Amino acid sequence: MKRLLFFISCIISVTVFSQTVKEYNIQQFTTDNGMPSNGIKGLQWDEQTGFLWIATEAGMTRYDGLGFTNFTKENTPGLSHERMAYIVKNNNAAIYAADINGRFIAVKTSLLVPQPLPELNGVIGFKKRFYLYTSGVALQQKVLSFMKETGDMPWDRLLQPNDTSLIVITTGRKVYSATATQKKFTALELPAGLGNEFIADHQLFFTGKDRQVYIATNNFRDFKPISILTRSGEPVPVNASNFLLFWENGMRNPVLFAGSNAWLLHYRDNILEAELICSEIPSYSFIRSAQYSEKNKTLFIGTDSKGIIIINKNRISSVKKTDTDIRERNAYYSQVELNNGDILTNENHVIGLSGKIPGPLPVTGKFNYTVYTSGDSLLWYSQMNPVHKKNLLHRYNYKTGETIAYTKIAPVQESFAMSNSGGQFYIATNLGFALLQQDSLHYLFKPGPGKQGSAPYTMVEFSPGVWGVASCSGLVLFDINKKTTDTILNAGGYCVRSLWKYKDYIFIGTYGKGYYIWKNGRLRSMPLDKNKFLLYTHCFVPDENGFCWLSSNRGLFKAQLADLINAFEKNNRQVYYHYYGKNDGMEITEMNGGCAPCALLMKNKTISFPTMDGLLWVNPDQATPLLPEGNIYLDEFRAGTKKINPDSLALLPIAYTDNDIRMKLAFSAWCNKENIYLEYRLNDKTAWTSVEPGNEALIRLDNLLPGKYTVSIRKMNGFGIDNYSYKKIVFSIVTPWHRQWWFFMLCLFTAFGLVALYLRVRTRQYKIQQRKLEQQVTEKTKELQEQNEVLEKNNSIKTRLISIISHDIVTPLKFLTVAGKNLLEKRKLMPEELQQETIQEITNTSQELQLLSTNILNWIKYQNENRRLVKENFSLHEMVGQVLGILQSLARQKNLLIENRIDENTTIQQYYEPLKILVYNLLTNAIHFTEKGTITVTAEKTNGHITVSVQDEGIGMTPEQIQRLMADEVVITAANVDNKKGHGLGYLIIKDLLKTMGASLHIESKRGEGATVSIKMPG
Repeated sequence: MKRLLFFISCIISVTVFSQTVKEYNIQQFTTDNGMPSNGIKGLQWDEQTGFLWIATEAGMTRYDGLGFTNFTKENTPGLSHERMAYIVKNNNAAIYAADINGRFIAVKTSLLVPQPLPELNGVIGFKKRFYLYTSGVALQQKVLSFMKETGDMPWDRLLQPNDTSLIVITTGRKVYSATATQKKFTALELPAGLGNEFIADHQLFFTGKDRQVYIATNNFRDFKPISILTRSGEPVPVNASNFLLFWENGMRNPVLFAGSNAWLLHYRDNILEAELICSEIPSYSFIRSAQYSEKNKTLFIGTDSKGIIIINKNRISSVKKTDTDIRERNAYYSQVELNNGDILTNENHVIGLSGKIPGPLPVTGKFNYTVYTSGDSLLWYSQMNPVHKKNLLHRYNYKTGETIAYTKIAPVQESFAMSNSGGQFYIATNLGFALLQQDSLHYLFKPGPGKQGSAPYTMVEFSPGVWGVASCSGLVLFDINKKTTDTILNAGGYCVRSLWKYKDYIFIGTYGKGYYIWKNGRLRSMPLDKNKFLLYTHCFVPDENGFCWLSSNRGLFKAQLADLINAFEKNNRQVYYHYYGKNDGMEITEMNGGCAPCALLMKNKTISFPTMDGLLWVNPDQATPLLPEGNIYLDEFRAGTKKINPDSLALLPIAYTDNDIRMKLAFSAWCNKENIYLEYRLNDKTAWTSVEPGNEALIRLDNLLPGKYTVSIRKMNGFGIDNYSYKKIVFSIVTPWHRQWWFFMLCLFTAFGLVALYLRVRTRQYKIQQRKLEQQVTEKTKELQEQNEVLEKNNSIKTRLISIISHDIVTPLKFLTVAGKNLLEKRKLMPEELQQETIQEITNTSQELQLLSTNILNWIKYQNENRRLVKENFSLHEMVGQVLGILQSLARQKNLLIENRIDENTTIQQYYEPLKILVYNLLTNAIHFTEKGTITVTAEKTNGHITVSVQDEGIGMTPEQIQRLMADEVVITAANVDNKKGHGLGYLIIKDLLKTMGASLHIESKRGEGATVSIKMPG
């Protein structure tokens, strides 16, 4: 009775969710994707290069699996119109196209080249294409002769079953045949009603009105009906709707469309065997053309008005719940395979294709992220127990159907790790590493007191008695024999989430730090894919073919185990990882990890990966990768702004001025962009540089020096060591004339000549200069005599000046020395007031010394009357402002206010530096002789002159003092005037500078009422 109730509860609580797996990847491309037009005139597939050539109503285009390269009359020699008429292929796989003006072009690997055919002059219209259908010189001549013989008789079809025979069918259904040995075509009689001729495996067939297929035998004397059967022996429904049998010259086998199916027809054992290539043919557009790549298993359809359709079979399958509910999660983690091949997920969803519940389920309700199966009978998992209201470890026995909950074991989090060794079960939880003993855990290792570790994701026995446990704390080894622990990988905030043991190698996956391999104490980080999707490596799953499947946050990868081991042992930093994504059948590329098992290897060898939206099923035997094989082609070579024919590079050196090189590459890219590893290097010396494999993969080389260059390009072709396609591009840059040897010799001879000429000219100049010097000596002697008189006149002033300077500098310095020494030695004995008075006196004396030194230097500077000065245009307001900025601190010490009342727009042309010194001295004098009040600077322009005035409210001057200062013979004195130290040196400098500037000085003052000093100058 209990088992019956359990079975009923399983049925009530579980629903089987399934979907018909989407088998095909169908892509439609239009002008929105880069095509020149949606009107397709024809398709041709080049199996050798892997390019699909498309003739449209707006030019030719080439599709390589990534994007379209368009060819128009602007960039393609030979095209006279962008509206194409047709595109054809002969039995030798040569592809030709024609525009509506009848101009022919031919496919040459990745490019289109002009194909002039003068022998077709006189042949009417589209009849010319039958000449292009034909392969072999003898048969071409025979067709050309028959064209001219039949004149304007229109042809419907030309068929070439093999290299030695031809069939021509006119629009009126007259049939002619010829062989290479026959001189002329011979007429044939066909039974009425036969039409739609096609060739399959070099054999000619006809269809009747009832869609019955006939094979022509006995030189077209007998027509035998033949069946079209599938590989399982069932007849193909030729009477179905949407029936279309498509074949054109150059196709080895025709494509048959019927309903939503498409078959490739093979002639085998006297039947037409139909190989199903697609069961989901869209019916939304008229099919104009069809091609099939047997190598890539890809069907190409050209439509009349909706671009092209490309169909290939999905290599992997997304299986998920179809009946979505906003209250349920569709992201899965742990999985359990049921006996009917369906999957029970941790969300309690049964996912599969059976549509049935296979009896009692091993787990009722949702369970957590870890599931462990031991042998063929025991299933371990953790689940919220409704009675105890906590996560408990459970064990289900497949043989007895009994479930046991371990209530004595502490609550188990969403993930734990478990393993069986020697008949004993070891369990790792956030509480430590333990041995399961009956219904309890015996902890062998526990975190420190009061601590809990991270919840583990998985564990692997590295060696007997040594277990590796992966968690967000890193990868920790537990040695149960030595009773020690060792952290061998701490990814610094990145969780270690997966472990897999292969022979002596331990594969370690992290969440955000890539993956590692460990062997015998040696740990090495492994190279990633080029997009670094494997930074988040969730799982490692081996298959029987020597490959390892790696899941990630951005898709699924397949790598050859031998390549991975070689990368570890030899530190090879490049491995080919084949990427599977949305073009291969994935509906969502984010896969899940942090669960056990991280992927489930099913009994039918299918690998079931959990994702963020359902499950991803991969059958390693059926998921044959489309590898990035094939050659590399040079589409375009540009030097500067010039486009150079790639075939002419060895013959046409590049000018030095065109040393910026651009090379556009072409290659087949049907394998997904992520699988193309393209690199180049220059002259086999530089490191390999990656090239982005977009629609126009471009290599740029800038500012190359003259010389010969070899650009080596390589592309990984798939799995294996050194599995590359290579291409070398050789070109040279011409050495410019100014870098040739003869130019350097010419420069050397020219330099010698210039030196000789220079020496001759200089000798002549020296002689002239000598005569001038003799004349100058005479003149200078006279000037010196005159200056001597002036010097004698000024000698007395300078002597007295030196005396005063000595007195006014030495005496204050002595005072500073004595005062400073007393202040240092007797500071504690001096009252505060006396200390302040001494410091104030030191400050005043220092300022006096500074002002005196400035005036002395300025006076000496401008004593030379021959000093050359240049007048400048400048703002008078700004210049005065700069002087005020220097003297403001001096004025503030005396509580004086200095105002600059000069208009900001006043500009003058005068000697900037002398005027600045004048204003400086006037303001210094004003500050010195003013104890309180305001000092004002003004300026006034009148009749081409400008007058600058400095007005103060100081002690003023008597008329006698003004007269003495204005006198020609200024007496420099150090006498005190009203206890104010004034030696007249500032006014001496002022008078010298006034003479230099052509200015005049005016003083207005009264005793005790301040003074106004004005300078009038040209401005």
